[in-house]
Amino acid sequence: MRITNVVALGLFTLLLASCSKSSKKLVLEAKNGSIEDALICKFLPHQNFYEEENIHLYSSKQGDSINVNRVVINFKEIPANIKVDSAFLQLKFNAKSAIGKESYGENGFIIKRIISPWDETEVNWANAPITTDNNQVFTNKTELNEDPKRINVTRLVQDFSDDKDNSYGFLLKLIDENSSSLVLLASSNNSDASLRPKLKIYYSDK
Repeated sequence: MRITNVVALGLFTLLLASCSKSSKKLVLEAKNGSIEDALICKFLPHQNFYEEENIHLYSSKQGDSINVNRVVINFKEIPANIKVDSAFLQLKFNAKSAIGKESYGENGFIIKRIISPWDETEVNWANAPITTDNNQVFTNKTELNEDPKRINVTRLVQDFSDDKDNSYGFLLKLIDENSSSLVLLASSNNSDASLRPKLKIYYSDK
């Protein structure tokens, strides 16, 4: 009986330790300036687009040149030094975009971690921040008026948390910037709050 009690006590202690490190959930969304995002445009390299309701990824041949739009986005409140169990980026299709009514083309895109500072009100194509290819994420093609599938960015967010002092958000760019493609996405400035970007993080303390 005494041995049984000791075993039970040991199991209870393990359970308490497990619960103390249980996964927590954090949802980062556009409140009080906690998210910054902006569009950068190759054809307008010195123009800033931070107040747009859209953050559309775009490429199109125009004459002998290719026009390209990319997006920078920063979730500034990602905690430092956590163990990221999983993290998912939620981006929504914007049906009211003035750019078009549906996404098209081979519009899968890449998400890279930004490793140099940028200012939402000043960033443009010419002064675009530096990125790293480490743990970059590739997404599938987005059809017509659908939202991009839930995007697993666990490793990117872990890198961000581990190196918070040198992490400044993410850059989104089309995988193929040489074809006619478009992804219509809502920005953190969108009038419909349900369409704004969100980052869901499930984590535990290290």
